[in-house]
Amino acid sequence: MVVSLIDTGLLVLYMLGMIGIGYWGYQKSESLDDYLVAGRNIPLWMYVPVMSAVILGGASTVGGGGLGYKHGISGAWLVISLGIGTIALGFLVSTNLANLKAYSLGEVLERRFDKYSGTIGAVIAGVYALTIAITQTIAVGKVLSVLFDVDQGTMILLAGIIIVVYTSLGGMLTVTMTDFVQWCIMTVGIFCIALPLGLNSVGGVSGLMAELDPSYFDVTSIGLDAIASYFLLYVLGIMIGQDIWQRVFTAENADTARKGSIAAGVYAIVYGIVTAILGMIALVLLPSLPDSELALPQLILEIVPVGFSGIILAGFVSAMMSTADSALLASSTLFTRDVYKRFIDSDASDETYSNVSRLVIVILGAFMTYAAIEIGNVILALTLAYDLLTGCIFVPIFGAFFWKRATWQGALSSICVSAIVVVGTIYVYGFSSDLPIIFGLITGILCFVPVSYLSAPPAREKIEQWVRTLDSSAAVE
Repeated sequence: MVVSLIDTGLLVLYMLGMIGIGYWGYQKSESLDDYLVAGRNIPLWMYVPVMSAVILGGASTVGGGGLGYKHGISGAWLVISLGIGTIALGFLVSTNLANLKAYSLGEVLERRFDKYSGTIGAVIAGVYALTIAITQTIAVGKVLSVLFDVDQGTMILLAGIIIVVYTSLGGMLTVTMTDFVQWCIMTVGIFCIALPLGLNSVGGVSGLMAELDPSYFDVTSIGLDAIASYFLLYVLGIMIGQDIWQRVFTAENADTARKGSIAAGVYAIVYGIVTAILGMIALVLLPSLPDSELALPQLILEIVPVGFSGIILAGFVSAMMSTADSALLASSTLFTRDVYKRFIDSDASDETYSNVSRLVIVILGAFMTYAAIEIGNVILALTLAYDLLTGCIFVPIFGAFFWKRATWQGALSSICVSAIVVVGTIYVYGFSSDLPIIFGLITGILCFVPVSYLSAPPAREKIEQWVRTLDSSAAVE
């Protein structure tokens, strides 16, 4: 089933509009703060949509709908976990992050521990962010391949080029504006058009229940092990992702970061439930799809009138691109700020750093596109990203905020040893196993705590300065 000429035109106009916003951001980015953190002045009414757009991408839309198609309402747990993690971020560390006025995760680790912990942590987080960008590019390619009846690899290449162009031009200013537009489109498309028309096509909720086995309405039918796995990967991982942190850094104040993150998490939970329901509707209307991750785009082409379907499909593409651009910028920021600036040119001007970041975005974007074509599976790539991030650096990051006795020796050993354990466990047990993240967390604790106690306490002056920088209401024990 191929999209109509009208819907094709709408999608093409949307893509060109994203590039146009990128050029606008290029003209408006006058400082490094503008390019990396949108001037740190995003108000609450805009922060909630753009944070929501960052956390809701291909896994939430294409992947979440596919899980709903396969498992019913319990397929929503992946996206619900992302929402819970974002709410936890809001309550636990968003205030501290906003007050630090940092640019990157590596910079935070360096301030609290040392530059080596910051650098290694930044490299791991940079790989994570790039992998997130890869998953979203895969998802965009899947959707576009359905719409235009062109092979997935070609559509991934096209999507990758567009994402790289507008992100490199305007940085976070562009990403903020495109994310806001993308959130508006995907919200209207999913909640106001797709859900009502989908339910109407199957005779409402009662008709859906009559058509499907009762197991599809069991919130635990996906399996308690799968739910636990989502919690390990996404609740913990979303709290320490550079793409998420960099969005927190854009808030105009700590209160905006806290309230906005909590609200975005709630929105994500509702979004996850709705996309799972749409996947279930697709199962009723299209029971023999070869790829469950194509359930939502195929459903839209089936039930939505021409023109409106273009809007919704643009919303799907929006959800993916909004996460891809943030993740690509996050990866570039980490490699530019925590590797290039720290070891290559520490005295360069802000203009130089911005230009280097643009170049790094192009290089990473080329790799992102190539890897997306080679991997081809959204959930598989996403699992790899969160295994690396959570298994390797969750322990030292939270130790930085909540344990004064933590030392740079403990942090560095925790990151390095956990990284070896995670990669080794992935090699032995594969990407589908939860063991890499579990072994990584356990190893991190076993290294971080004893080594911190065995090494000399951090300088009192450094800890006092760190605590003063954080919100005084945050307890550092």
